[in-house]
Amino acid sequence: MIKELFDKPKIISVCADVNTGKSMLLYHILEQLSKENKFKLFTYGLRLEFGNSTQIYSVSEMEQITNSLIVVDELSSLFDLDNRKIKKQIENSLRLINHNNNILVICGTPENFKKFISAKVDIMFYKKTTFADFINGSRLKNLLMNYKGNERGAEVLNLLVNECILFDGSHYTKFNVPYYPQYDSKKDNQTILQPKQQHKKKVKK
Repeated sequence: MIKELFDKPKIISVCADVNTGKSMLLYHILEQLSKENKFKLFTYGLRLEFGNSTQIYSVSEMEQITNSLIVVDELSSLFDLDNRKIKKQIENSLRLINHNNNILVICGTPENFKKFISAKVDIMFYKKTTFADFINGSRLKNLLMNYKGNERGAEVLNLLVNECILFDGSHYTKFNVPYYPQYDSKKDNQTILQPKQQHKKKVKK
């Protein structure tokens, strides 16, 4: 299913709240694509490297890439989305995706997908999202609000961490995202609140 989505130059979005498995979905997509295909991969923001990927650190680097798959895990970090003066620059960068024969996957939270970015997205992956965090009138929000599955509540698209909704431009599909322990950068995090050691009182004889 995923392989068919990556057939030509386009922009694909992964939209979800914080800590809902966005990065794991990205690694799942890459695992599926690499099973039967070889491709040039450039990444920004991925904490753990994938295969022979090349990391980039700026928009100017991205604009020079051709005939490749580009994965941006931290959309708001690469693009200064709060600076309205560079909106035109971002639009030009996104327009080059087709010209340079690339497929771009951009990952972020609902508020990252401004109207002008949402309008350029061809395929959407949604994980657990809070509706109030979307930009009103954005294409990503409108398409999500059209979804009438049981997972859609009044305020939240209530998906488990291993679940995802895909909109391919025509249809909505729900599927499971496997857990890849090798790509879980948070699995070794210590618990912030540690239990106190209980000191046994000495019993007087």
